[in-house]
This record gives sequence, C-alpha cells and structure tokens, in this order.
Amino acid sequence: MNLKEEAKREKKKLSQMSWSDRIWYIWEYYKFHILAVLLIIGLFSTIGTILYRKTFTTRLTFAIVNDHSGGASSTEQLKADLHQALGYGPKDVIEFNEGLYAAFDQNSASQYAYATMMKITALAASGSLDIMIADQSAIDHYAQSDAFLDLRQLLPDDLYKELEENGAIYSAPDESGQTIPLAVSLENTNFEEVTGISMDPPYLGVISGSSHTEDVLRTIRYLFQQ
Repeated sequence: MNLKEEAKREKKKLSQMSWSDRIWYIWEYYKFHILAVLLIIGLFSTIGTILYRKTFTTRLTFAIVNDHSGGASSTEQLKADLHQALGYGPKDVIEFNEGLYAAFDQNSASQYAYATMMKITALAASGSLDIMIADQSAIDHYAQSDAFLDLRQLLPDDLYKELEENGAIYSAPDESGQTIPLAVSLENTNFEEVTGISMDPPYLGVISGSSHTEDVLRTIRYLFQQ
C-alpha cells in the first residue's frame, strides 16, 4: 500500500470515530511522530532565539546589591531614561541584576547571600559587570579585593573635582590597605526617587574589569545632572 492509499485509509477510519476516539487514536499511534515534530519546532525556535539575541549588544551591566525596599523598587524607568540619554538604539541593551543580597558577617550570611556573592564574582571575572550600586558594607567588602577602579584615574578632572566638592566621593581601603576613592554617593541624586531602591545611602562603584568605561562616565554624569 502506497502513502496516498494509507492516508486515505486513515482518513476514512478517523471519519467513523467520535472526537474522543479520534484524539485517543491519533495520540496512541502517532505520539512519537508528534513528539518528534514538537522537538524539531522547539529546536529551531531555540536556535532562532539565540541567533536573534546575537544581534543585540549589551552596553552596560549593573548589579544592585542590598536593596532594602522589600521588592517595592523597579529599575525600568532608570533603564529607559539611560537608554535615551546615552543615545542607545533599539538593539542596545542595559542589564540590571537585581534582588542581590550579600552579608559579610559569617554568623548572618545565608545560602542566598553566598549565591549572590558567587554571581557577582562570576560576572566580574568574566568582564560582564560594569557598575555596582550597593550599600557601604558591600562597597567596603569588595574594595578589599580591588574590585573597583580608582576614581582619580577614571574620572575626568572636572567631574572628579565637582563630585569631591559636593561630598559625593567615597574612599575605602583596598587590598593593600591603602585608602582610595572608589565610589560615589548617589544620596543627593534622584536615583532613589526614580527607582524606589532603598539604601542608606546608595554608592556607585565602577568594576575594575569593565570594558565600557566611556558609557560608565556618561552614566555618572547623567545621574548627577538630574
């Protein structure tokens, strides 16, 4: 029996069945064919998604550490504002890693806190992290492992002087014990108002492995011009 005759025979058989019997019959005799088709569709869909994502460029990546707003915060407005202010296109991406909590006291550190620290370490080590916005405890901790760039070397003289005069420069000891300026306080910006993020106050540090320092500088200028 050729394929055409087989198809005609199956069609006639199905026409004589109730809908429930048809469903049972099709599944019982063709489930492996159906699953194979679904797997092929899923495979092509995944490949298509991966190829489409490759057309996007991640321009900035943030880590928000120790936000105490209790889930009431959102970075969507800040992301949209930065996207526009920095002149990014539709396929330029700004990523915010939120919900990160790190405790550095061994007695209070939880499994979640350890997972956060591992994630931050992995992002920084891979060069995939540009900016950390965190409370003082997190800034102090990561300063001791030389995680941040020295702001005297990063910032243009005019911007550094302006931030210093406004009391926004924060210094902490690095791995060698030398106190260096490595973060800026966002206390007198509209950062908390726009995002709802609660820190006392929020500090911004630039990760030493960042490959997007020009965009980082533009971001800092933007935050302090609002």
